[in-house]
Amino acid sequence: MNHVRVLLTVPHSKCDIKDSLGVHPPPLGLGYIASYIRTFGDHEVMIYDALLARSTDEDFYRVLESFSPNVVGISGTATPSIYDTYHAARLMKRFDSGTYVVVGGAHVTFEDTNALAECPEIDIVVRGEGETIMEALLRAIETKQGLSDVRGITYRRNSQIVRNPDMPHIKDLDSLPFPAYDLLGLKQYFAGSFPWATMITSRGCPYKCVFCSSSRIVGKRWRGRSPANVVEEIEMLEHEYGVREIEFLDDLFTFDKERVREFCKLLNAKGTRFGWTCSTRADIMSRYPDMARWLRAAGCHTVYIGAESGSQRILNIMKKGILVDDIVKSVGILKKEGLGVILSFVIGTPSETRQEIDETIDLACRLDPDLAQFTVCTPYPGTPLFDEARRNGWLVSGEWSRYSVLDPVMHFPGLGKRDIKRLLHRAYLRFYTRAGFLWKHLKAGNFQIFKMMARNLAGYLKRSRTY
Repeated sequence: MNHVRVLLTVPHSKCDIKDSLGVHPPPLGLGYIASYIRTFGDHEVMIYDALLARSTDEDFYRVLESFSPNVVGISGTATPSIYDTYHAARLMKRFDSGTYVVVGGAHVTFEDTNALAECPEIDIVVRGEGETIMEALLRAIETKQGLSDVRGITYRRNSQIVRNPDMPHIKDLDSLPFPAYDLLGLKQYFAGSFPWATMITSRGCPYKCVFCSSSRIVGKRWRGRSPANVVEEIEMLEHEYGVREIEFLDDLFTFDKERVREFCKLLNAKGTRFGWTCSTRADIMSRYPDMARWLRAAGCHTVYIGAESGSQRILNIMKKGILVDDIVKSVGILKKEGLGVILSFVIGTPSETRQEIDETIDLACRLDPDLAQFTVCTPYPGTPLFDEARRNGWLVSGEWSRYSVLDPVMHFPGLGKRDIKRLLHRAYLRFYTRAGFLWKHLKAGNFQIFKMMARNLAGYLKRSRTY
């Protein structure tokens, strides 16, 4: 098999982001893998986003018939949609039982052996960063040398499940080609006629938040692309696709202060003008307040912060590594520079009290960010919280589709599931029905926020019938 045809696909599933915001970001992970595959061998690659296309089984079969892949790579990133990944694997095997079915992403990285046991149609699980693993895997398939030397995979050998050693993380992110935006069909993802895109400029996280698995997927050592490399991709997106807005998806975009400074200086020197958003940690922004000015001058208009809680005890339990005072200071710094602020909060952490959740809601209302997100503390596979919940018998559901951050899946001493659900509703109602908030967005002509609120309210009412 000298010529391998590789289909990379996102299965069709329910998407809370798309339902809530009316947009669906391009699957950059598949875009990176596709572009990397193009750099070696004589392989043909296709990306099919069944979620974007709202694909039916018949639609998927038509894609398989027209492309006839030898290898199908399916995204298994999101825990609540893993059953849709399994369904896509079954469809593939029904179409052609000889095709290799490969699944990668966050969920299966940690539930690799279980995924193979739960879905016999999956042949191989890719754990962690996929680019170099897929290169080794395709070479092994192409040369028919077997899979025993391919690091970073878990696979079937006869009736046994075999877990090979991990693949080292990619040290130099500048060595990766840009995502295959042509195969993604980037313009399909524009919000209406508004040309926007997402980018990732770094990987790795040295922090220890108990609810996050990022450091276990992409490593504890932070790795950043060079400012010049990032700006080169931005210019390509501007010139080739007319992109005018970019959302940087990095967990830690502002981790390296000097990289941020150089990036902003380079943007200004190039005369590149577009709107953009990024995330930061509260302790980083409060420690380096000048950073807000650099961001604003370079075109950034909104900054996202994972605030998580208004209770210092809960922040300590989360091992977040920040103070409530850091949250307050960082929001003040950003607002002073005219930057928009989005804050996210988690409620229902084990041992959290009703009073502490009220402290979180009070903090959100007092800080008055442009948007606030409240989610239920959810123990995803791969997180320290999942290990603790399983060890203590807190997990009340093994149904992965329930792990949506909107429904409690733990039961521990103290607040019950119904209590947490009601407090989640209270958080949204208190924050989004404040007269000052409504007037601010009405005066600014931001009617999109009201459409989003209406969609979310309908969704909450529908979901709340089960409680």
